[in-house]
Amino acid sequence: MAVRNITIARQVGTGGEEVARHVADALGFRLLDYRLVQEAAFEAGVSPETVAEAERRPSFFARILEALARTPGAHAVTWGEPVDIGATPILTSADYRQLIQQVVEDFAAHGSVVFLGHGAQFMLRGRPDTFRVFISGSESERVRRLAAQMAVAPDDAREVLIRSDRERVAYFREYFGAEWLSPASYDLCVSTDRLEPRAVARLILAALDLAAPVPA
Repeated sequence: MAVRNITIARQVGTGGEEVARHVADALGFRLLDYRLVQEAAFEAGVSPETVAEAERRPSFFARILEALARTPGAHAVTWGEPVDIGATPILTSADYRQLIQQVVEDFAAHGSVVFLGHGAQFMLRGRPDTFRVFISGSESERVRRLAAQMAVAPDDAREVLIRSDRERVAYFREYFGAEWLSPASYDLCVSTDRLEPRAVARLILAALDLAAPVPA
């Protein structure tokens, strides 16, 4: 089965956002990142309280899809300090996470999507038409890149990326029963220490051409 969706997970400070954009542009796919879903959710008027009301889920789902359709994909590559996903009530709400999974699965069913973040690599791990990528890097290179992006001292950047990695490992282990940093969770793992984002995107595209079809 041909690849119709790509999930890209990345460590902070690896340039994964740029990689995802280049891949999406090259394939003509939609780029969907976790902030887009959050923004659409807030635009649609969601809160932890309203999500918990099961009877409102169908109407909210329609509204979040409409909001996503109105939200330009350029927002997906805007860098920002990582959200503390393990300590954000709306992200740890079982109802909200189920709803986000419905959104991810709906877009995956239509295909031609690059998912950046979301935990989409775990939500879609049973789909043979989905290729899962992880973007990593050494601490030193990530600190250098992150310090420049944030305009902060290297020690401050190091604190951010260590905290981000720790939170994501714990979050995916608790809520998905999965190992975020494990190579076994992905089809391709790439370091950006010696490759620029555009080169990494080319590597991913080449891997798609070489990947053996997976039976449906």
